[in-house]
Amino acid sequence: MAKDSFHVCVKSELENGDVKIKGSRNFKNQSSEYQNLLTWVSKRIKPFHDSPIFVMEATGVYHENLVYFLYEKGQSVSIVLPNKMKYFTKSFNIVTKTDKLDASIIARYGIERKMKLWKPVSPVYLQLKILNRKKLSFKKQRTRSKNQLHALKHAHQSPKSAIAITKKQIAFYEKSIHELDQEIAALIKQDPELDEKIDKAATIKGVGRQTVIALICETNGFELFKSIRQLVSYAGLDIVLNESGKFKGKTRISKKGNSRIRSCLYMPALAAKQHNAKLKDLNDRIVLKNPDIKQKGTVACMRKLLILVYTLWKKDEVYDEKYELNITK
Repeated sequence: MAKDSFHVCVKSELENGDVKIKGSRNFKNQSSEYQNLLTWVSKRIKPFHDSPIFVMEATGVYHENLVYFLYEKGQSVSIVLPNKMKYFTKSFNIVTKTDKLDASIIARYGIERKMKLWKPVSPVYLQLKILNRKKLSFKKQRTRSKNQLHALKHAHQSPKSAIAITKKQIAFYEKSIHELDQEIAALIKQDPELDEKIDKAATIKGVGRQTVIALICETNGFELFKSIRQLVSYAGLDIVLNESGKFKGKTRISKKGNSRIRSCLYMPALAAKQHNAKLKDLNDRIVLKNPDIKQKGTVACMRKLLILVYTLWKKDEVYDEKYELNITK
C-alpha cells in the first residue's frame, strides 16, 4: 500500500498443497478503483469458489480507506504489522524489493498463517484516538519549544525576535492542548456509561482520567484482547529471555508493541510506586533483586498498572487496594 497506488497479488492453495498465482496487478489508491479491485479479484477466484481474505501490510494511514471499503462490502480483511512481514521475507533469503514481489510475499503469508480478521474501531474510540494522539503530539512539541526557549534565554546575545517567536509557539501549543482536552471531555460526556467507566478505572492511585483515556483509545476499549498476556504483549511490556545452554543473557521487555501505551504509563508508574502501597512494595522487591537496574521496578509498575486498568475496565469496578489481584493468567 502506498499513497498513490497499491499492488495486488492473488494466490490460492491447491488440494495438493501447491500455491498457484491467479493474478497480479497494480491499482490506483483512490475510492473509484476499489470496486474495480473486487471485480478483478472475483474473476480470478470464481472458478474455484474460494472466499478470499484480503491481507495487507499496515503502512501509516494509506491502507485505511481500502480496509473500511472492503469491510463494508462484507469481505474478510487482515492487517499484518510491517515487522512481521520483514522477518517473514527474510526467511526466503530475498534481497530484491519491489511492490510486485512484496504483494506476492504477503499473499504467501496469508496462506501459510492463520490470519486474525480485522474489525473496525468503535467510532467513539476512533475519534478519541485521533484527538488524543494530536494532543500528545502537541505536548511533545511544547516540551521541545520550552527547551529551545530555555537555551535561547541562556545563550549569548540571542535575538529577541527568536525568543518572541518561540514564546508564541508555546502559547499556540498550550491553547491547542486546552481546546483538544475540552473536545475530548465533551465527546466522553455524550456517553454517560463510558464516562462512568473511566472514573472507576481512574480510582487507581497514580492513574488519572487522562491515562485511562489514552489506554482505551489505543486498545479500542480493550476489545482487541482476550487475555492479559495479549494486552501486555501489545504494549511491548512482555519479557524477552536471552538464554542458550550455559549462557544467561539479560532479560528485557520487547518494546515491539504500542509505544504510546508505554509512554502514557511511565509517569503514572513513577507516581504510583510512591503513593500506592502495593506498587511501592512491588518496586522495592524488584529493585532489591536488581540494584544496578532500578528501571526494572518502574517497568514492572507500568505493567501492573496496565493490568489493573484492564481488569477494572472489564469488571466495571472501582479500585480496591486491599484486593489481591491474580496476574498469573
